[in-house]
Amino acid sequence: MTTKDAYQLLESAYFLKDNDIVQPATPEDIETRRRIIDFVHEIETARFMLAMSYKDPYLDLVEEKDFNNKFKTEYFKQHYLYSALLWYHNSFDLILQCLWFKFRLYGSQPLRDDNIGKILSKCQTSEVVKRLDNEQIKKQLKDFIERNTEVHDLANRLKHRQYIENFNYLLYAEGFNVETECYNSEVTRYRKRLTDIQSLLMDYHRETIQLAKDLLIPIHNSIINLFAAN
Repeated sequence: MTTKDAYQLLESAYFLKDNDIVQPATPEDIETRRRIIDFVHEIETARFMLAMSYKDPYLDLVEEKDFNNKFKTEYFKQHYLYSALLWYHNSFDLILQCLWFKFRLYGSQPLRDDNIGKILSKCQTSEVVKRLDNEQIKKQLKDFIERNTEVHDLANRLKHRQYIENFNYLLYAEGFNVETECYNSEVTRYRKRLTDIQSLLMDYHRETIQLAKDLLIPIHNSIINLFAAN
């Protein structure tokens, strides 16, 4: 697949753009709208990065003599792909935040300038699922999370636990292994083929776009609009 093919195959999220037509009338709605717009920006960045991971052989980054240099092609592909992984994970976080603000899952406290950060810090996946009253939305969210556990684990691993080694080459090879009665350093290494991550993210993009259509469009349309109110 080429970069152009991938980019065209990955559906855009611009169906959520409202071109500043919506002017929210409440703090909850403006915070929700901001995150819908942020979702569009972030998934579009993820879409671009994922499409760029299909580029080969990165002629703008390598010299002609390096056309067949698999190491350099894999090295640049990895950068785009890992960036896509993080941006996709951020996109999902923004869907959670939209639910958090729109349905006031954080509680009855009013939104203030000085408590937004604290309210957001409590917006965790488990808390959103637990506090949702709408059983249909809760089921959609739980099903999405269950189907995409591996993508979320990869992103969390990349952000917080351990860099994901490219299965096709090792930038820094370990020429040793540490073994004890209950530990084997070879077992605790984490390697993944880039093509496998690409396939996971192609599916993840499609599912995230569908989740946005199912959840964010109705939320966006329910925002109390100053224009409509007047």
